[in-house]
Amino acid sequence: MTDSEVAVGVTHVADDTMKMTGCGSCGMYMILEGAPGKSFVCMKCRLIELMEEKIRGLEMQVESLVEFRKGFEQIMEQRHEVSEGKSSDLQMEAGLGNFEGRLGEESGQWKHVTKRTRQRKRRASEGEIELQNRFAELENEEGAQQVVTEGDRARKKRRAVSPIGKGEELMEITPNMSPRRIQDGLKRITRENGNGKNLQPEGTGDRLENSTVTRKRQVYVIGDSLLRRIDRPVTRADPENRRVCCLPGAKIRDVDLRLKRILKGAGKNPLIILHVGTNDTARFSLESIKGDYVRLGRTLKEIEAQVIFSGILPVPREGQQRCDKIMTINRWLRQWCYKEGFGMYGHWEAFMDRGQFSWDGLHLSREGNRLLGWRLAQLIKRALN
Repeated sequence: MTDSEVAVGVTHVADDTMKMTGCGSCGMYMILEGAPGKSFVCMKCRLIELMEEKIRGLEMQVESLVEFRKGFEQIMEQRHEVSEGKSSDLQMEAGLGNFEGRLGEESGQWKHVTKRTRQRKRRASEGEIELQNRFAELENEEGAQQVVTEGDRARKKRRAVSPIGKGEELMEITPNMSPRRIQDGLKRITRENGNGKNLQPEGTGDRLENSTVTRKRQVYVIGDSLLRRIDRPVTRADPENRRVCCLPGAKIRDVDLRLKRILKGAGKNPLIILHVGTNDTARFSLESIKGDYVRLGRTLKEIEAQVIFSGILPVPREGQQRCDKIMTINRWLRQWCYKEGFGMYGHWEAFMDRGQFSWDGLHLSREGNRLLGWRLAQLIKRALN
C-alpha cells in the first residue's frame, strides 16, 4: 500500500468522526467529534441563558425590596402615631395632677402674689403715707394657731391620698417625663421603702401594662445536609431570633412533613428560607420534583410567613447530564416562585469552582460552607431591612 492510499484512508476516518451539528437555540453550525445529542446547545447560548436568569433574579430582588420598603414605612408611621397619642395622654394626666396639687395648696388662706398683681396704693390726699403691717395676724395666737391647723389638715389630706404611706413623699411627675422613666422611678422608691405596694400614679399602671413589647421577627433556614456548618455566619447577627435546621438526606417531601412542627412558636410573619431539592434530582423525574414543590407551596401558604427558596447547587461528581437537569429545575423554580408570590435566590454562578466542594463532589468544603453562609446572611439582612 502506497503513502497516497494511506493518506486517503485517514481522511475518510476523520470525515466519519467529525460531523456538522446545528445549535437548537441560535441555529449556528459547528463541527464536533462523535454523535452529539438531539437538543444540542452551544456554549454561547448557555452563557446567554445564565445571564437572562441572573437579570430576572435581580428584577425580582428589586421588586421585593420595594415591597419591603413600603411595608417598613407603613409600620414606622403607625408606631409614630401610637407614640404621639401616648405622649399627649401622659402630658394631659400630669398637667391635671399638678393643677389638683395647686388647688390643694390653695385650700388654705395662703396666696402667692406676684409683682404685677399688686395694686399700687394711692397716697393720701394730705400727702401722708399709709402704713400697714402685713404680719399682724401672726402676732395673734389664735390666728397663728388657725393657720397651723389648716396647714396640718392639708398635709394629712395629701398623705391620705398618697399610695406610699405615712411619713413618705410621692415622686413628682412632670409633663415631660416618659412612661419608662416614671416606671424606673417607682421601682427605685419601692426598693428604698422595702415594701411591695403599687406606687404607680393613678392611670399610669394600666397604660404601661397595656403597652406590648414588640418581638423581633423569627428567621428559619431549613434544608438538607448542605446547610452544615453555616449556623455561625447566619445566626451571628441575632442568635436569639435566627435558627438553622439541617436535615441530612432530606427531600422536598420530608421538609413538607416536618415544616409545621419546626415552625411551632415561630411568632407572627417569620422569614423562612428553604434550601432543598439536591437529593430529589438524583432519584425522581422532573414532573415528580415539580409536584413536590407545588405541595410544599400549599403548606407554606397556610402559614403566614415570608418565604424565599434557595436555588439548587451544582453536583460536580455527576457530570453534565445531572447539571442540565438541575439548571432546568432552577429555571422552573424561579418562574413558579414569581407566580406564587415567593422569593427565589440562586447560587449557580457563585459555586462553579470545584474547590468549593469536598472530595465526594456533593457536599461543600469549608470554603464552600463559609460562602453559602455569608450569602444567606446577606439575603436575610436584605429581607429584614
